[in-house]
Amino acid sequence: MCDVCRLAPPINVPKLGYMELDSKAFTDTIVEGIAQLRDRVDGNLADVEAVTFATQTNSFVLLDANDQPLTPIVLWLDRRAAEFEAEICRRCEIPGFTATTGVPQVNYQFMAAKLLWFQSNSSQTWQDTSKLCLISDYLTLLMTGRHVTEAGAASLTGLLDIHSCRWWAEMLERFELDEHCLPEVVRAGTDLERIDPKAAEKFGLPATCRFVVGCLDQYAGAIGAGNVAPGMISETTGTVLATVKCTDRFDANLGPTVFQGPAFAEGLYYRMVFSLVSAGYLQWYRDQLPDQPDFDQLTAQATQIEPGATGLKLRTDVKLTGDSLPEEIFEGLTSGHTRGHAVRCIMDTVAGALRDQVATISGDSLPDEIRSTGGAARSDLWLQIKADALGVPVTATQCPEPTSLGAAVLAEASLGREDIAQVARRWVRLKPTAG
Repeated sequence: MCDVCRLAPPINVPKLGYMELDSKAFTDTIVEGIAQLRDRVDGNLADVEAVTFATQTNSFVLLDANDQPLTPIVLWLDRRAAEFEAEICRRCEIPGFTATTGVPQVNYQFMAAKLLWFQSNSSQTWQDTSKLCLISDYLTLLMTGRHVTEAGAASLTGLLDIHSCRWWAEMLERFELDEHCLPEVVRAGTDLERIDPKAAEKFGLPATCRFVVGCLDQYAGAIGAGNVAPGMISETTGTVLATVKCTDRFDANLGPTVFQGPAFAEGLYYRMVFSLVSAGYLQWYRDQLPDQPDFDQLTAQATQIEPGATGLKLRTDVKLTGDSLPEEIFEGLTSGHTRGHAVRCIMDTVAGALRDQVATISGDSLPDEIRSTGGAARSDLWLQIKADALGVPVTATQCPEPTSLGAAVLAEASLGREDIAQVARRWVRLKPTAG
């Protein structure tokens, strides 16, 4: 049986630029989500064999010696450390930084910048800190009592040696971090055995349920797309455009936009690049329209428009906000341009951005196909536009929740002691290929 429950925990903004999540609200939201799933299956979760996760990173909480939160969960979008951006960049100016961490550049959104903020602005909290947990580490601690992190998520902190999957001592020294405060690093798919009995009762799970370490959400999405072998590429066109390549070769010279991190198996890496030139533009355009048509209606109108949208261009150099006007975002907009032109323009522009991302992480070595996920993968037209732009087939997956599927693949492989790639090939179903 497969089911989905979506719950958004309440985000707090106590000051301008702050973004926090109360740790109890985080826990309560998970409890409520599991309860809702239990109600959908006639109140019985006795057959649940494992719990796992797909996670964001650089969102974290500081704990005291009794594992009690000293802070809320500080989210990665939090801007309190903006004044420390120059300082974190200076501390990361170290020979071999990108070659060791896989991180091409850092900014105030990184956890390390916010740790500098706590050291400077909340010294007592910092002195009382006994454990540092990324958001998924905190979930792991709640359910198992173990202080453990996943290597892929940890790698995006800029503090990890991604080749050895160990915290990099030189970076810890530069940020005045004690390794004893940091979690044990393991690869995705590690079985931490049965969850704590008290956690089982609290979360409404069977006492026999095991906890399998999940992974970074973009890596989970790649696994859920079947992107599990060197040379494979998957893309997600959602709030952001993200392209991920599985490789058995690390390359420290891919430029300032490519992040690299350890994949689920030793010797494998995921390369990842992001862009805001994505489906957010289509969402914005749809929200501008008085009748709020659905996306299928808009796509249908775009099918009648030739490539190039009769000269209409998308201004990706202009910041897109909810208050942006069409004449600010579209260059060359005239009364002769229809909704179909606008949508086709957006689709063409995103396809071009995807082509650039694929070239950035692969050069001239294109895969046999590209796996597509995200809401845009439901559009046959957009898939075809991408295939035309790339010159290779673009294949959508059948599962509407590839990130969750990828996490489930990790758990299934762990429980069955199978190869993760083999489970992915067995579980991932594809739609007919565009191109």
